[in-house]
Amino acid sequence: MANLVFLDTETTGLDDTAEVIEIAIVDAAGAVIFESYCRPTVPVDPGAQAVHGIGPEKLATAPAWPEIAERVRAALEGKTVVIFNSDFDTRILVQTATAHTDGQGQAAYDAAVGWILGLDTECAMYRAADAFGATNQYGTISLINAAAAAGVEFQGKAHSAAGDAATTAELWRCMMTSRQ
Repeated sequence: MANLVFLDTETTGLDDTAEVIEIAIVDAAGAVIFESYCRPTVPVDPGAQAVHGIGPEKLATAPAWPEIAERVRAALEGKTVVIFNSDFDTRILVQTATAHTDGQGQAAYDAAVGWILGLDTECAMYRAADAFGATNQYGTISLINAAAAAGVEFQGKAHSAAGDAATTAELWRCMMTSRQ
Protein backbone atom coordinates (compact mmCIF):
# COMPACT_ATOMS: atom_id res chain seq x y z
CA MET A 1 0.00 0.00 0.00
CA ALA A 2 3.06 2.24 -0.10
CA ASN A 3 2.29 3.65 -3.56
CA LEU A 4 -1.39 4.27 -2.84
CA VAL A 5 -3.11 7.56 -2.16
CA PHE A 6 -6.81 8.10 -1.51
CA LEU A 7 -8.74 11.04 -2.95
CA ASP A 8 -12.15 12.49 -2.26
CA THR A 9 -13.93 15.62 -3.41
CA GLU A 10 -16.99 17.56 -2.39
CA THR A 11 -18.70 19.29 -5.27
CA THR A 12 -21.09 22.03 -6.36
CA GLY A 13 -23.53 19.34 -7.49
CA LEU A 14 -23.80 16.24 -9.61
CA ASP A 15 -24.45 17.51 -13.14
CA ASP A 16 -22.12 18.09 -16.08
CA THR A 17 -21.20 21.59 -14.86
CA ALA A 18 -20.42 20.55 -11.28
CA GLU A 19 -16.98 21.42 -9.93
CA VAL A 20 -14.72 20.60 -7.00
CA ILE A 21 -15.23 22.78 -3.93
CA GLU A 22 -13.23 20.67 -1.48
CA ILE A 23 -10.50 18.13 -2.18
CA ALA A 24 -8.43 15.91 0.07
CA ILE A 25 -5.70 13.37 -0.60
CA VAL A 26 -4.58 11.04 2.17
CA ASP A 27 -1.91 8.35 2.37
CA ALA A 28 -2.54 4.68 3.14
CA ALA A 29 -2.56 5.41 6.87
CA GLY A 30 -5.21 8.10 6.40
CA ALA A 31 -2.84 11.02 7.04
CA VAL A 32 -3.69 14.11 5.02
CA ILE A 33 -1.21 14.85 2.21
CA PHE A 34 -3.25 17.68 0.70
CA GLU A 35 -6.53 19.34 1.63
CA SER A 36 -8.14 22.52 0.35
CA TYR A 37 -11.37 24.25 -0.42
CA CYS A 38 -11.60 25.30 -4.07
CA ARG A 39 -13.53 28.33 -5.34
CA PRO A 40 -15.76 27.18 -8.22
CA THR A 41 -16.86 29.09 -11.31
CA VAL A 42 -20.48 27.97 -10.79
CA PRO A 43 -22.78 28.30 -7.77
CA VAL A 44 -23.14 25.50 -5.21
CA ASP A 45 -26.42 23.66 -5.68
CA PRO A 46 -28.59 24.00 -2.55
CA GLY A 47 -29.07 20.22 -2.43
CA ALA A 48 -25.33 19.63 -2.48
CA GLN A 49 -24.79 22.28 0.19
CA ALA A 50 -27.39 20.55 2.38
CA VAL A 51 -25.29 17.36 2.21
CA HIS A 52 -21.77 18.71 2.78
CA GLY A 53 -22.45 22.06 4.41
CA ILE A 54 -20.08 24.01 2.16
CA GLY A 55 -21.51 27.27 0.87
CA PRO A 56 -20.40 30.53 -0.68
CA GLU A 57 -19.12 32.00 2.59
CA LYS A 58 -16.53 29.20 2.97
CA LEU A 59 -15.52 29.47 -0.69
CA ALA A 60 -15.26 33.26 -1.08
CA THR A 61 -11.57 33.37 -0.20
CA ALA A 62 -10.67 29.83 -1.26
CA PRO A 63 -8.09 29.34 -4.02
CA ALA A 64 -9.38 28.63 -7.52
CA TRP A 65 -8.45 25.35 -9.23
CA PRO A 66 -5.46 26.80 -11.15
CA GLU A 67 -3.95 27.85 -7.80
CA ILE A 68 -4.01 24.29 -6.40
CA ALA A 69 -3.87 22.09 -9.50
CA GLU A 70 -0.09 21.61 -9.51
CA ARG A 71 -0.06 20.58 -5.84
CA VAL A 72 -2.86 18.11 -6.50
CA ARG A 73 -1.01 16.79 -9.54
CA ALA A 74 2.23 16.37 -7.57
CA ALA A 75 0.39 14.38 -4.88
CA LEU A 76 -1.30 12.06 -7.42
CA GLU A 77 1.00 11.43 -10.36
CA GLY A 78 3.01 8.24 -10.20
CA LYS A 79 0.69 6.80 -7.54
CA THR A 80 -2.29 4.49 -7.64
CA VAL A 81 -5.18 6.78 -6.74
CA VAL A 82 -7.99 4.99 -4.92
CA ILE A 83 -11.30 6.82 -5.05
CA PHE A 84 -14.72 5.83 -3.81
CA ASN A 85 -16.61 6.22 -7.11
CA SER A 86 -13.61 7.02 -9.26
CA ASP A 87 -15.70 7.67 -12.39
CA PHE A 88 -17.54 10.50 -10.62
CA ASP A 89 -14.54 12.17 -9.00
CA THR A 90 -12.43 11.90 -12.15
CA ARG A 91 -15.27 13.48 -14.16
CA ILE A 92 -15.55 16.29 -11.60
CA LEU A 93 -11.79 16.95 -11.72
CA VAL A 94 -11.94 17.14 -15.51
CA GLN A 95 -14.97 19.45 -15.42
CA THR A 96 -13.23 21.70 -12.90
CA ALA A 97 -10.04 21.92 -14.96
CA THR A 98 -12.07 22.49 -18.13
CA ALA A 99 -14.00 25.37 -16.54
CA HIS A 100 -10.70 27.19 -16.09
CA THR A 101 -9.47 26.62 -19.66
CA ASP A 102 -12.60 27.64 -21.58
CA GLY A 103 -11.60 29.86 -24.47
CA GLN A 104 -7.87 29.19 -24.08
CA GLY A 105 -7.60 26.64 -26.89
CA GLN A 106 -6.87 22.95 -27.25
CA ALA A 107 -3.31 23.10 -25.92
CA ALA A 108 -4.45 24.68 -22.65
CA TYR A 109 -7.22 22.09 -22.33
CA ASP A 110 -4.81 19.21 -23.01
CA ALA A 111 -2.34 20.50 -20.44
CA ALA A 112 -5.02 21.04 -17.78
CA VAL A 113 -6.90 17.79 -18.31
CA GLY A 114 -4.41 15.32 -19.78
CA TRP A 115 -2.70 14.49 -16.49
CA ILE A 116 -6.07 13.84 -14.81
CA LEU A 117 -7.12 11.40 -17.53
CA GLY A 118 -3.72 9.71 -17.27
CA LEU A 119 -4.01 8.92 -13.55
CA ASP A 120 -3.82 5.29 -12.43
CA THR A 121 -7.10 4.95 -10.51
CA GLU A 122 -8.86 2.20 -8.61
CA CYS A 123 -12.54 2.37 -7.69
CA ALA A 124 -13.15 1.43 -4.06
CA MET A 125 -16.93 1.62 -4.56
CA TYR A 126 -17.06 -1.23 -7.08
CA ARG A 127 -14.60 -3.24 -5.04
CA ALA A 128 -16.81 -2.72 -1.95
CA ALA A 129 -19.98 -3.67 -3.86
CA ASP A 130 -18.26 -6.90 -4.91
CA ALA A 131 -17.10 -7.58 -1.35
CA PHE A 132 -20.23 -6.61 0.61
CA GLY A 133 -23.02 -6.58 -1.96
CA ALA A 134 -24.82 -3.78 -3.73
CA THR A 135 -27.28 -1.78 -1.64
CA ASN A 136 -29.03 0.30 -4.30
CA GLN A 137 -30.62 0.10 -7.74
CA TYR A 138 -27.34 1.07 -9.42
CA GLY A 139 -25.57 -2.08 -8.28
CA THR A 140 -23.24 -0.11 -6.02
CA ILE A 141 -22.88 0.70 -2.33
CA SER A 142 -22.41 3.99 -0.47
CA LEU A 143 -19.28 4.69 1.50
CA ILE A 144 -21.30 4.77 4.74
CA ASN A 145 -22.87 1.36 3.99
CA ALA A 146 -19.55 -0.15 2.88
CA ALA A 147 -17.79 1.07 6.02
CA ALA A 148 -20.58 -0.36 8.18
CA ALA A 149 -20.47 -3.71 6.34
CA ALA A 150 -16.70 -3.89 6.80
CA GLY A 151 -16.85 -2.88 10.45
CA VAL A 152 -14.81 0.22 9.68
CA GLU A 153 -15.35 3.24 11.89
CA PHE A 154 -15.92 6.42 9.92
CA GLN A 155 -12.82 8.61 9.99
CA GLY A 156 -13.70 12.24 10.66
CA LYS A 157 -16.85 13.91 9.43
CA ALA A 158 -18.95 12.21 6.75
CA HIS A 159 -19.21 14.27 3.56
CA SER A 160 -15.96 16.07 4.23
CA ALA A 161 -13.27 15.33 1.68
CA ALA A 162 -10.64 14.39 4.29
CA GLY A 163 -13.06 12.25 6.32
CA ASP A 164 -14.30 10.39 3.26
CA ALA A 165 -10.78 9.89 1.87
CA ALA A 166 -9.48 8.58 5.20
CA THR A 167 -12.50 6.27 5.55
CA THR A 168 -11.87 4.98 2.02
CA ALA A 169 -8.24 4.27 3.00
CA GLU A 170 -9.36 2.29 6.04
CA LEU A 171 -12.03 0.45 4.02
CA TRP A 172 -9.48 -0.37 1.30
CA ARG A 173 -7.05 -1.73 3.89
CA CYS A 174 -9.83 -3.90 5.33
CA MET A 175 -10.85 -5.21 1.88
CA MET A 176 -7.27 -5.97 0.85
CA THR A 177 -6.56 -7.76 4.15
CA SER A 178 -9.66 -9.93 3.81
CA ARG A 179 -8.65 -10.95 0.25
CA GLN A 180 -5.39 -12.47 1.46
